[in-house]
Amino acid sequence: MPRVCDDFPLRAKSLTEPVFFRSLILGWKIDWVQRMRIFLLFTGALLALSGCLSDEKAFGTAAGYGRSYHTPIDVVMPANAPSITQQFRKIEGNEHYGFDIHAPIGTPVLAAAGGKVIRSYWGPAFGNQIEILHPADSSGKTSRTRYVHLDDRISVVGDQVARGQQIGTLGISGFLSSGFPHLHFETLYRGTSIVRSARDPNLFWVDGEGKVTCYAPKHDGLGTDTFLLTYPVPCN
Repeated sequence: MPRVCDDFPLRAKSLTEPVFFRSLILGWKIDWVQRMRIFLLFTGALLALSGCLSDEKAFGTAAGYGRSYHTPIDVVMPANAPSITQQFRKIEGNEHYGFDIHAPIGTPVLAAAGGKVIRSYWGPAFGNQIEILHPADSSGKTSRTRYVHLDDRISVVGDQVARGQQIGTLGISGFLSSGFPHLHFETLYRGTSIVRSARDPNLFWVDGEGKVTCYAPKHDGLGTDTFLLTYPVPCN
């Protein structure tokens, strides 16, 4: 059974995201009732999170997948890895195309694999964002990773970055961050469409599916035949 800290506040936060997203992309109008609902949900979620993310939960904890997830993965977190506070889900109308890592504002954000920066920009919903195109794997197809809600973008379009290289800092930029410091991390596997190509990052760790892998220099020599990731923030 998912723990309250794993599921409740994150479920409340996720309820608001589709409303904001559709209002931004599709031009939906948000009336005062919806505005109040969003405010109350965000407030409740943040209050709950303030109690859930105590010092002992700031590291080594992964949120449960909850009832709204099709294919939960048994995630194993290193004790020194900043916690995952919301997992991937691909449910129509309640999507979360990546996972969220909680850490203090200014925490270094690292490239999860080597590649070329193809986007580095700011947008109102997701704030400062960076997208990296990774080399083709044995199938001949390329994959991408996206780093969202950054406080600062260090890497710019055209930069070649190595696995584990700092590309920015964690923050709260963009209104979909809800003021909660975190990195939203996405994986687009063998494609470019967020809807068709988004995959759970927990499928691609160097140490195996669900085994969160902290970056270390020994990972620098990994080949590109298989798309493999290391954690996009440092482990203490």
